[in-house]
Amino acid sequence: MSGENTLEGELIGFRWVSDDGSFAIARLRGPDQREVVAVGPLGHIQPGQHMTLRGHWETRSMFGRQFRARSVVVEDPKSLLGLERYLSDGAVKGLGPTFARRVVDHFGNDTLRIIDEEPQRLMEVSGIGKKRVATITEHWQTGRIHRELHTVLRGLGIGQALSNRIIDRFGAETQRVVTQDPYRLAAEIRGVGFRTADAIAREAGIPADDPSRADAAVRHVLRAGESDGHTFLPESDILERCADLSLPSSATAAALDRMARAQVVFRHDSQLPGSRPVFIEELELAEAYVAGRIHDLTQSAVLPPTDTAPDEDALGITLHPQQRQAVQRALQHGVAVVTGGPGTGKTTIVQVLLRSARRMGHQWLLAAPTGRAAQRLAEATGSEAKTLHRLLEFNPRTNDFNRNASNPLDAEGVLVDESSMVDLRLMAALLAALPDGCRLVLVGDADQLPSVGAGRVLADLIDSGAVPVATLTEVYRQAQDSGIVRNAWRIHQGKVPRSAEHDPDASDRRDFFVLPRTGADAASHTLVTVVCKRLAALGFDPARDVQVLTPMHGGPLGTTALNERLQAALNPNGPQLSDKRPFRVGDRVMQTRNNYDHDVFNGDVGEVEDVAGGICTVRFGTQRVALSGPELDHLTLAYAISIHKSQGSEYPAVVMVLHRSHHIMLRRNLVYTGITRARRFCCLVVDPDALARATHTVGSSHRYSRLSERLRDEPDTKASI
Repeated sequence: MSGENTLEGELIGFRWVSDDGSFAIARLRGPDQREVVAVGPLGHIQPGQHMTLRGHWETRSMFGRQFRARSVVVEDPKSLLGLERYLSDGAVKGLGPTFARRVVDHFGNDTLRIIDEEPQRLMEVSGIGKKRVATITEHWQTGRIHRELHTVLRGLGIGQALSNRIIDRFGAETQRVVTQDPYRLAAEIRGVGFRTADAIAREAGIPADDPSRADAAVRHVLRAGESDGHTFLPESDILERCADLSLPSSATAAALDRMARAQVVFRHDSQLPGSRPVFIEELELAEAYVAGRIHDLTQSAVLPPTDTAPDEDALGITLHPQQRQAVQRALQHGVAVVTGGPGTGKTTIVQVLLRSARRMGHQWLLAAPTGRAAQRLAEATGSEAKTLHRLLEFNPRTNDFNRNASNPLDAEGVLVDESSMVDLRLMAALLAALPDGCRLVLVGDADQLPSVGAGRVLADLIDSGAVPVATLTEVYRQAQDSGIVRNAWRIHQGKVPRSAEHDPDASDRRDFFVLPRTGADAASHTLVTVVCKRLAALGFDPARDVQVLTPMHGGPLGTTALNERLQAALNPNGPQLSDKRPFRVGDRVMQTRNNYDHDVFNGDVGEVEDVAGGICTVRFGTQRVALSGPELDHLTLAYAISIHKSQGSEYPAVVMVLHRSHHIMLRRNLVYTGITRARRFCCLVVDPDALARATHTVGSSHRYSRLSERLRDEPDTKASI
């Protein structure tokens, strides 16, 4: 590479190392014995080792002159001092500073050969006996294998962090896998995609026309389709996407044939050329199973109508005929869907339904996809509600559920709220855990954002006509007075929402405002002002009652930038964990990945209570959790969150921002979902063009699914997962 320099030196120590070791600021002693600073992928090197770096010199105003390394070749120490430092710094278990000095003094430059080839001679050194020699030998041999593997992986252009994951997964098989079957990495190593595996394969000399490359490309394309929400992709889409990966159509077609014969993928017939659906095995089985199980449940005997009058009287309410019909359908049929927008009384229906069912002596369980949604369901009904993962007893060690067909739930009915968030895989797991004769009621708003995972289960059930659906359209008087509800329905109808002062139908409740701002800086400034001043003046606690929502994470109006501004405004002086992890006492934070050790889950929101010694203590609801090290990678500030993350939650006040920079996300159901998260107050800080575009763009991106079709056809009731 033009302009590259080479630097040789011995590692003295580190100024800083990233948690995964992939980046470090290191101190080296060069050939002229002067100390220099190098930065780059150096965190795996032991002090005392000699290395040759390739990269370039740079000068930074804060750090001075330093060498930025692009690549590194590591060698054994070349000086006795370096050798002593290397052995005493953890390279060999059983040799601390004292014994390292004695060993080097005794064997000199022959030290590493002695440890490697004649370890029993270490007993010549005072204080070292058979037990210590055994410890040293075992650790040295294991370390040598790892060092050799790291050398192989570095030669293939693989960095330290990824090398560690590969070695942890494949162990002694690592070299064979990366040199002969590197596409396994994309299938089995988290964070490795096809392009990374493809680059490794090229370095390993695997030809571009190798069948394993085509198979891996097809798997990659189908997995990418699943990430986009599809349960299958048409064959023509696969050919097109594989062509973008420089794969000829003939190679893709051959791969599809091979994989279909091996039942790695499943293809269905189609009358249209190129439109033949192609499923990966798990989604084919899941979709077939869901269709078959739903069919079985719908064959349950239809129960006679239930008189809900005693339950209405007990709750002090009178159901609208539309609501009463919804309760009847849910109680009579094996599977039923209750769907409707804000203000249509879904919660009231759930309350009456549960009371009626329990009056008849039936045991019903309540669940929702997220912790916040389950908490809301419990508060609304006065009954225990769990997340679906807790209900089904997810086991992180097996990555499966303890509740299944062999160990079903003990229930005569299960009600799932916010069911638009349930994806195909989770629905299959739920259906597998229902005992024979159990009834299932799915409650949700089909106009909200679809599930993050693959499928459009609730929409498919409604579209299929295979299950009874109660669609609520009547907005009740109390809800009619709400600007939030009224504008949610305007969005639903494709009309741009409007502020209370511009709404002739507005009541005295001033709970909905639209503030037009075209520039990103102006929008950001206005948003912070609304949160910190205007809402505080209305009696809201800006740090606890107000949730800022935005479509995206990046950009000047994404979650990252807005969280920085809101933290600076709301909590500027709280004790801080570190510069790298700027969590402060009092911060609102969110867990972004399930942590089964601490029983906190993706989407759980908490408050930082303490930061000390590298540990961040967070209160999630009623529990205090101490997080440290890599666990903190899955904690983020939550003053601002994405609209997708807000699903299943409600907040006293919502401030939502929409801007033309969010153009790829601007759809009606996104805005509708955001507005319906607000309970008492909603403010939109928007670019008017962005709001209009979102309002008039119907639905979300199309999702490929055959569930509705399978439900209409004769399902395979023998399908299993």
